[in-house]
Amino acid sequence: MKKSSAVTLFLFILSCCCLSGCASLPKNEHMEQEAEQLITALNEDDADQIFESMYPDVVTREEFDNSYETIREIWRKCDEHTLKLTSIHYNSNLNPGSSGKIYTCQAQYYIYTADASYTMNLNYRSDDKGKGIYGFHLTAGTTPVLISGGFTTFRTNSVLQWSVLFFCVLSYIFILVTVIDIFRKRPRLYGAWLAASFVFVCLQIKVAPNNFHLGGGIYLFVMSALKVYSGGIRNFVVAFPAGALVYWCMRKRLLMKKSSLPTQLQ
Repeated sequence: MKKSSAVTLFLFILSCCCLSGCASLPKNEHMEQEAEQLITALNEDDADQIFESMYPDVVTREEFDNSYETIREIWRKCDEHTLKLTSIHYNSNLNPGSSGKIYTCQAQYYIYTADASYTMNLNYRSDDKGKGIYGFHLTAGTTPVLISGGFTTFRTNSVLQWSVLFFCVLSYIFILVTVIDIFRKRPRLYGAWLAASFVFVCLQIKVAPNNFHLGGGIYLFVMSALKVYSGGIRNFVVAFPAGALVYWCMRKRLLMKKSSLPTQLQ
């Protein structure tokens, strides 16, 4: 394989991986530490520790105590948990009337325990007046989050899930080889065959609590995967590159018809 072809193949596979969710959010160790300290304080029912970590004068002690009881009712004590960052936003501006800067950070975390899940929105602020938690909001439950079955969850993927992902990568390599062959040989109606090479025949099985879905169809750019989400949701998708397969089955006939065209014209 030529060097240029190898580079093209690598970039193609890399783009497919990014489209499937390989690009993850940049983590912030400081915000994760703040979130972990909050969780520890909630587990230990230490309201004083949480209040002392707040930004100066952002809330009075009376207001904090009133809201803390509600938070404790939502939170179930559990020492073991999994923390997953879902979104984060940074902002740094000059502080009007001061030579310092205002640094703010908003982050959302999903927290999973053995028998429950939570969503935590955490705001942090730092300026010349002080630094600390500017506010946090805790709610019960989360939206379904990928646990295993993707490229970003390689630590939790099973052998079967890796096999499906490997089949997915091979499918796109097969499509890339097909596209290169179509450009080189230019069979009859090569434009139509070029578009058809990206066609997949897809089968989907989705299992959720009290729900089962079986479906399929013809799609473009489908990724085969066996994904497991939080909440007991499983989504199995297997996609066969039908368009590329049909092209290779008919390739010899297409090229023969192309070569016979000049003779027929004479």
